[in-house]
Amino acid sequence: MINDRHLDRPTVDTGEGLLGPLLEATGIMAGVLELRENDFAYVLANRNLAGLFGLTPDEIVGKTGRDLGLGAKELRAGLRTLRETLKDGQISHFEHPRMIAGQKAWFYVTIAPILAGRRVSFVSVDITARKLAELEAERERARLAMALEATALGLWEYNLQTLEASWDDRTLAFYGLAPGEKPSFKLYRERLHPEDRERTIAAYDAAIAGANGGKFLIEHRLTGPDGTVRWLRNMGQVVFRRDGTAVRMLGTALDITAEVEAQERQKLLMAELNHRVKNNLATVQSIAVQTARRSGDMAQFLDKFEGRLGALARTHDVLTQNAWTQAGLAALLQRQLVSFGERVRVAGPPVELPAPQALALGLIVHELATNAAKYGAFRGEGTVSVTWTEPEPGVVSLVWEERGAGPTEPAKTEGFGMQLIRRLTTGDLRGSHRIDHLADGVRIEIVFPLGRPTGPLSP
Repeated sequence: MINDRHLDRPTVDTGEGLLGPLLEATGIMAGVLELRENDFAYVLANRNLAGLFGLTPDEIVGKTGRDLGLGAKELRAGLRTLRETLKDGQISHFEHPRMIAGQKAWFYVTIAPILAGRRVSFVSVDITARKLAELEAERERARLAMALEATALGLWEYNLQTLEASWDDRTLAFYGLAPGEKPSFKLYRERLHPEDRERTIAAYDAAIAGANGGKFLIEHRLTGPDGTVRWLRNMGQVVFRRDGTAVRMLGTALDITAEVEAQERQKLLMAELNHRVKNNLATVQSIAVQTARRSGDMAQFLDKFEGRLGALARTHDVLTQNAWTQAGLAALLQRQLVSFGERVRVAGPPVELPAPQALALGLIVHELATNAAKYGAFRGEGTVSVTWTEPEPGVVSLVWEERGAGPTEPAKTEGFGMQLIRRLTTGDLRGSHRIDHLADGVRIEIVFPLGRPTGPLSP
């Protein structure tokens, strides 16, 4: 602690003469304060400090905190600092914010006691520019964090001189690391999928060598510690010195697993769609050819052909509701037979048909209904019962039974409708059928094994 004799006027004048120009040139404010009852007063101040209040060094001497416009809150804070410094007898450093001309300013203050219980000396540096820069940097970091959060991007950096790595929490999570764990390029290399490792490292090496100005974009797989495979898109920039030496590499990482899987599903979708369209076109072509051969004229052909196309379309409607994976048997029958209203009874347990079998059964039911309208129950006042059971797991037994149609006899020649039923039953359904002619109608049983559901026609 400096004692009282250090404040005699000659010593002060000499010190001010020696240090004044230096302090003023550097913008440093310096002065001496004296603690009073409920205030403090300036004993000494250099030009920079006095100028802060619009005064000269001589004019500020004796001025109190209240004289200089300090508010009650700011004055209490200042007195508390002075008392603590005088009590501890230690030099202290702190940042001091205050309002000047309506604008917030910050000062870095160093304060030391020079007279036991009464006076302190201090120097103060205006750090407003630095604080504003720090606040702007903090806002920029917050904006970056929000942008990274919104885009699900991870941030990473490699020091190519020290080989140190820095990853944010999201990037750490991509590689199965917890927040705070230390990453490394060695770990990154180990987690790369073996099939992608060589080309990925080659892409980074090319960027470090200056290819494309050091910019890079690489998509690769990585394997987590639990064996989970995910896709990442890494993009960024290599930073070079003026002599061309690569110093560091920084960039972003994005988990694109869902995107890649969607692309794969899209490829499968297009392949499946192409396959199904070809099959449907082949079916339509076959129906058209066979219908034309069995039709006496164009009007008859159009009537039969439109009916069969309509049956396909109705089955398509049911399949579309399930992304073309399968169709409920009850829904399929109800859709095909809706025009016959209460004259049809449909009953059976829940059964889901894969798309190919649904298309085949839809055509079969259409042909059966057409025959019933021409020759059977629907021609008069008869009714039709369509029931099904599963006599064993994975096997369906469907029974079409007409009543009120009168006695029936086997046809002398098999028409195209029955040919189509037989071909679809043994081919697409991989099953068998049996026809029993009754005294009051006909009973047709179709037995077939359930196929596997097809993949969904959706991305």
